[in-house]
Amino acid sequence: MPTSVLPLSATALDRSADELAQATQRGAPHRPLVGMRLGLFCGDERSETVRCLREAAQALGAQVTMLDPARALEEGAALDEIARLLGHLYAAVACEGVPAAVMRGLAMAAAVPVLDARAVLAPASGRGTGAARRPWIAQAALLAALR
Repeated sequence: MPTSVLPLSATALDRSADELAQATQRGAPHRPLVGMRLGLFCGDERSETVRCLREAAQALGAQVTMLDPARALEEGAALDEIARLLGHLYAAVACEGVPAAVMRGLAMAAAVPVLDARAVLAPASGRGTGAARRPWIAQAALLAALR
């Protein structure tokens, strides 16, 4: 199963988002993911979820690689072999637009966290989250998911 995202209280998420925004405004952005490589296994690179997750990870210092599941899974490649390879290349893998069975298979075989991108970013797309605040909420939610 994909790594479950523990629900962070709205207060804790807001506090974390505020800290990230304030650090950036002071000219000292919080970049705890520097040196981390995140594989983004997605069906559509242009989706809003993918864009939001990629931007959040990069703002936190991660290097993000877009991965095409159709190409990775072509020619009958074994899912467990792909998961092991992804585990060697990336500190975490996020999936979006990937069949649930594929995501579960990756999570079961990978030695790194496999995240459901939509679940991670759900707080950033919640009602009442304005466009200006959304990137900070996305960053806070991603950090919480990776802890």
